[in-house]
Amino acid sequence: MNIVPLERDHLKAISVQPAQAAEYAHADALASPLGMGWTALVDGEPVACAGLVEVWEGRAYAWAILSDNAGPYMLPLTREIRSKLDAAPFRRIEMAVDADFEAGARWAEMLGFRCETPAPMAAYLPNGRAAYLYARV
Repeated sequence: MNIVPLERDHLKAISVQPAQAAEYAHADALASPLGMGWTALVDGEPVACAGLVEVWEGRAYAWAILSDNAGPYMLPLTREIRSKLDAAPFRRIEMAVDADFEAGARWAEMLGFRCETPAPMAAYLPNGRAAYLYARV
């Protein structure tokens, strides 16, 4: 696995996991030139794209889109992304996780995020689904 700077073509080439199909429709907006992003490549194919978008000074929103075949690479991917988050110049990094996406919640915690919402936030995601807010502070 090789981590490279995110390119928009990586998002177009990823075979997104079914649990993230709705978020994938908005991924291009998250891959903003105002943010920072990375792609995990295996044999030249993207298995994950992730990044940070600055909300304001000291605060950023984290996002990730994983392919349906990212499973075998989750340990090294988690280590790499956690390292990127540790080096990021933000006091607070937030992410939203679909309330029904248990694997996403587990990964958020593995990346050092903690859930800040005891109940899901209704109609939070672009598709109208509920989400939990996670943060690294």
